[in-house]
Amino acid sequence: MLSAPMGLMPFRTIPNSIEKRTCTMSLQTLLGSDGYLTQAADTAKYRHDIVGDIQGDPRGVARPTTTEEVSQIMAWCHANKVSVIPQGGNTGLCGGCIPQGQPDTLILSLERMNKVRNLDIMGNTITVDAGCVLADVQRIALENNRFFPVSHGGQGSAQIGGNLSTNSGGNNVLKYGTTRAQVLGLEVVLPDGQIWNGLRALHKDTAGMDLKQIFIGAEGTLGIITAAVLKLRPKPVSRETAMVAIREPADGLWLLRKLQDYVGETVSSFELMHKNAIDTFIAFRPQARVPFTESHPYLVIMEAESPSRFFDLRGAFEAALADAFEEGKAIDAVIAEADQHRLDFWAIREGMAVAMVEDDSCLKSDTSVPVHAIADFVTKTTAEFERLVPGIRPSPLGHIGDGNIHFNGQRPFDMDKQTFISHWDALKDAVENISVELGGSVCAEHGVGRIKKKAVARAKSKEEMALFHTLKNALDPDGICNPGAVL
Repeated sequence: MLSAPMGLMPFRTIPNSIEKRTCTMSLQTLLGSDGYLTQAADTAKYRHDIVGDIQGDPRGVARPTTTEEVSQIMAWCHANKVSVIPQGGNTGLCGGCIPQGQPDTLILSLERMNKVRNLDIMGNTITVDAGCVLADVQRIALENNRFFPVSHGGQGSAQIGGNLSTNSGGNNVLKYGTTRAQVLGLEVVLPDGQIWNGLRALHKDTAGMDLKQIFIGAEGTLGIITAAVLKLRPKPVSRETAMVAIREPADGLWLLRKLQDYVGETVSSFELMHKNAIDTFIAFRPQARVPFTESHPYLVIMEAESPSRFFDLRGAFEAALADAFEEGKAIDAVIAEADQHRLDFWAIREGMAVAMVEDDSCLKSDTSVPVHAIADFVTKTTAEFERLVPGIRPSPLGHIGDGNIHFNGQRPFDMDKQTFISHWDALKDAVENISVELGGSVCAEHGVGRIKKKAVARAKSKEEMALFHTLKNALDPDGICNPGAVL
């Protein structure tokens, strides 16, 4: 058991008498019939993620309601050598919360731990259980004239614990950073059942190592995040959004820098969309309309927001676009005139991602490169895709402002599904190799899970991988926390 210096109590341990009693009880007795599910019909929704490529058959699904129950579950699993896979809203794309090929593994669902523990408007913080849905946290913040900036396509069901465990990104990373940047404190249950209470609402704390950062992005391999203190921001009251047609990604980067010259760090989102991705969205949603009469090679959505009513964002947008037209960097543009127009723009961006998930032959990717290398990345990857699979439809889209381009690939119209899938490994290697060659990463915002372990091991240095394993062995020597994920 880990120990602390005298006078400090960072860990809450389980008394020996309780630990022994817990370990001899069954999970059914410990959690009740609603808290522990074993019947196939009851566990069906927990056995696969949103993509559905990876399936699992766990021994059961534990559904605790308190941190103390999580502690008891982990103590029981530690004593009985049962592996645990934490699961949030099950919106992951890399199989990180599914027990593939591990039938004796327990799924630990945090869905019933969904309370707001504290809302501090003066301090701009909200403390929530890990099972709180992201959209609910956003809503509560807005109702109190505050703003929680993490935003992505799965926010209606994704849970805070899952967002923390994968350090999810989304559309606002350019301005606010990833989920990691929104966290002041964590509560974590360790593999042996100890509870670390690090729920401190401190913006400054240099008293040693920042332990919370170890668990953020670890995908449940080092412990179970049960609660978090999150930063809130002033609610934006001024926002402008535009959709702009451009010829190539380099023009998009030029426009991004020009807009930042005018409005600085108020630029919150800047998204790139290839023509093939747009066509896929229109085929998926025939009733949808793109606000241009002609088809263009690329579209970008650019958005800026401010909590100040005295910032002329509209004037800055118009000036930046005027410069873009004068320099030949923009073909056409539309500025949203109402909030519904803005939502329509974003429906196109989010809709094309959904359409590609629905197309189970579509190759999805999630890599990043330094922002200055985006144009090279798109050019080189397009050429390599077309060399590997002549007639392929390259469909890059995503967050050009932070370097995270999802370079997806769709099969040629005259190629059957299985033949195209047989090329997936070569195409994935191409995307990842080019990303790394340009100084990027093979994982940008979706995490590692089970499907990207080999890519990470190939891309990271031996020293980095050794440090990963050192942390894992120190905190989870028995390897019961999310085995088969990340490492």
